[in-house]
Amino acid sequence: MGLWDLYFITKLFLYFGQHMDFHAWPNLAFALFLILPIPEKYPRRKRLQQLRQGLAVPAGIALFYYDTWLPPITRVFSQASNLEGFSMTYLIELVERFFNPLAVGGLVLLFVIYYFAAKRIRVTSIILIVMLAPLFSFGHGKPQQELAAKDAAIDASSGPPTSAQLDAQLSAFYDEQSGHAISFSPPPQSDAPFDIIILQVCSLSWDDLDFAKQQDNPLFKHFDIVFTNFSSAASYSGPAAIRLLRGSCGQPKHKMLYDPAPQQCMTFEDLKQIGFEEQLAMNHNGQYGGFLEDVRDRGGMKATLFDIKGLPPYLQSFDGSPVNEDFPVLSKWWEARLKSSAPRVALFYNTISLHDGNYYSGHRTNSMEIYPSRLATLLKDMDRFFSLLQASGRRAVVVFVAEHGASVRGDKMQIAGLREIPTPRISTVPVGIKLIGLPDKPGAKPFLVTQPTSYLAVSQLLANFITITPFGKNSLTMEDYTRELPETNFVAENEDVVVMRRNKQYYIHSKGEDWVEYDTSP
Repeated sequence: MGLWDLYFITKLFLYFGQHMDFHAWPNLAFALFLILPIPEKYPRRKRLQQLRQGLAVPAGIALFYYDTWLPPITRVFSQASNLEGFSMTYLIELVERFFNPLAVGGLVLLFVIYYFAAKRIRVTSIILIVMLAPLFSFGHGKPQQELAAKDAAIDASSGPPTSAQLDAQLSAFYDEQSGHAISFSPPPQSDAPFDIIILQVCSLSWDDLDFAKQQDNPLFKHFDIVFTNFSSAASYSGPAAIRLLRGSCGQPKHKMLYDPAPQQCMTFEDLKQIGFEEQLAMNHNGQYGGFLEDVRDRGGMKATLFDIKGLPPYLQSFDGSPVNEDFPVLSKWWEARLKSSAPRVALFYNTISLHDGNYYSGHRTNSMEIYPSRLATLLKDMDRFFSLLQASGRRAVVVFVAEHGASVRGDKMQIAGLREIPTPRISTVPVGIKLIGLPDKPGAKPFLVTQPTSYLAVSQLLANFITITPFGKNSLTMEDYTRELPETNFVAENEDVVVMRRNKQYYIHSKGEDWVEYDTSP
């Protein structure tokens, strides 16, 4: 195969190093196409050889991309307008993340070995034999799908599931979720009013907290309730915000997020109907990717965006727009809230302080390297905001909920920062509830909700607080308020990818592909 030997050596090296996939049959077919002999006596032999090489180059590039774990090329084209918004600094940083010095060094060594070996042996024959190995590697073959419908039922005791069984599980999940809806009853007239403040944080997962060594940050000790097994069901901001704002209903398919939803699903509209004034604030302009449009048109949040003009920018965003520090924004909003005559307010606040590609104003540094410092600042700002609320003497239920993780350490299938596959490391996020206005209990620990949950559980918890206020003289504990919250099994998806948990194993389904096990190790 000549220089094409190096092409396959590269792919096989990266495959066995777990840096990419290797679809054996298409690669074998491509190799046979390259080595298929053309008779020397054929009159147009040279022209056919040139034609074959001309076709081989784009085919080889396409096949190489197909073997990577990068998003489908159609997805890249559909996001081209968003990519154009990236600053040049951020684009260079993204390219640098694909560079692995150890992998490059290994390839150089292999190429040197090939140079000398090719003079003595038929390297192509060895390559063809090695290309058969992926056919016998677990997880790379196509799962069987010949089961009849009755055998597609979920059976956790019968070994690795088939694609048909996983399809049945996913279908059953959506059917079950479609039957859930939370109702908000008006608070009793005798209850002292309280506000609901939802703080949605971009780019934070439990895995990110572990990476940055912030799992024991004082903020998490100040919560009254912490959800430790919460699925954001997404790995991008727009879908995560829509899911949160539609959290009064069960989890829908990704494509349904962009269809009109029943009015009862709109959590803030539900709160408005029972006497809460909707308010909206962000520490960014919300323009990138149409985020503000998603919040308004698909999340049902019609409130006027809180004006933060005059506050100095804290960060420069990945698209060059300013990002304000969280405490100044939140304290300014709270100052305006204290002047308001509204008895009850429901705030939706979104922050992108941790978003990939952000850098300190005037200092162009690698955004991943400064992630820990940005995270420490954000958590400190949130804790300061809680203290500000507590000092005011007012009552509030504060919900701290992350959109999705930053993927700061990446894994075998995605480089750091890439979030096309909504893995559990990205989509299992911290959620904390803080009740402002309760007496301090020194040394008290948060009540942990450990069962699998998602936005439906948060909506139900808010409904429980509204029905029986936690600020009254009732004897309910946090365990009482969280008893029988709706559980939601882990299913996270983007436009072309679904990741689902079955027992203790995660499985991934890409558009046009069968289900395969997902390796969650870093």
